[in-house]
Amino acid sequence: MKTFLFLLVVIILGAGIWYYMSVYKKTAPLSDKPVITDTVVIIRDSIINANTFDTTLSGFYQGMLPCKNCEGVQRTIMFPDDSHFIMEELSWGKGTTAQKITGTWKKLKGTFLFYVNNKVISRYKLVKDSLINIENYQVSIPDSLSKQYVLFKKNTAPENPSWKKRKDEGVDIVGNGADPAWSIEIDNEKFVLFKPSALEKPVIINITMPTITKDSIVYTVVTESGNTLKASLISTFCNDGVSDHLYEYKITVWYKGLLYKGCAVLLNGML
Repeated sequence: MKTFLFLLVVIILGAGIWYYMSVYKKTAPLSDKPVITDTVVIIRDSIINANTFDTTLSGFYQGMLPCKNCEGVQRTIMFPDDSHFIMEELSWGKGTTAQKITGTWKKLKGTFLFYVNNKVISRYKLVKDSLINIENYQVSIPDSLSKQYVLFKKNTAPENPSWKKRKDEGVDIVGNGADPAWSIEIDNEKFVLFKPSALEKPVIINITMPTITKDSIVYTVVTESGNTLKASLISTFCNDGVSDHLYEYKITVWYKGLLYKGCAVLLNGML
C-alpha cells in the first residue's frame, strides 16, 4: 500500500511540473534582446576567435568564389599597407596560372572600395575577420548569395627575429620549404647559401648577377665542383604547406637534378 501511495505522489508531482513548464513557455515574456537579421553567417576558416573584430584591412584574406566555367575561383588579397592591395585569382580546374591585379583601396561609409586605374572594381564590407564581397566588378551581390563571396582572414608569414638579423648582415632573400626541410639565403653582393636538408652539407656559392623581370628574379650559379644551382623567385602568393602561413613570394631551386619548392621573403625590396 505504501509503495502504491508513493508512486501515486510521484505521478501527481510529475504531471504538475509538466503542466507548469508547458504553460510557462507559452506565456513567458519575449527577450528584449535585439533580433539579428544579418544574413551573412561566418562559420569556417576563420583564424581569430569570435570575440575579436578587425577594423581595417591588413595581411591576407582568401576564399573560394563561384565560377560558371570552372570548379571555383580562389581569390587571395594581400594588403601591404593602408592604401594598396595585391589580388590573385586562380580558376580551379582550368590549368591556368593565377591572374594578378594591383590597385588601391579606401574606406567610405562603412564599406571598402577597391580601385584599379582610379576606377572602382569592387566593394567589400568587413564582418569580424571576414571580408564580404558586396559588389564584384560593378555587379551587386544580393544577401542571399553573400556566403558564397566571403574571404577569410589568413595567417601571414610571421616576423621572424632571425630575418632581422640576416637583414642586418646583408642578406636580401630568405626562402624555405618542406619535405625535406630546406632553406636558402641570398646576399646580392656576396653569396648564395643553400641547405638541401638538415643532414646534408650546406652549399655556399659566389653570387652572380641575376636575371630580373617584372615578376621574377632568377639566379644561376655554379659550384666549384661544376654543379649548377638555379634559384627562381616569383612574385606570386605562396602557402608554406606546414604552418598554413601565406607569403608574398614563391621560390624554386634546381640542384643536382632535384627541384625544391618553397616560399620566400624579401628582406630588402627588389621586385
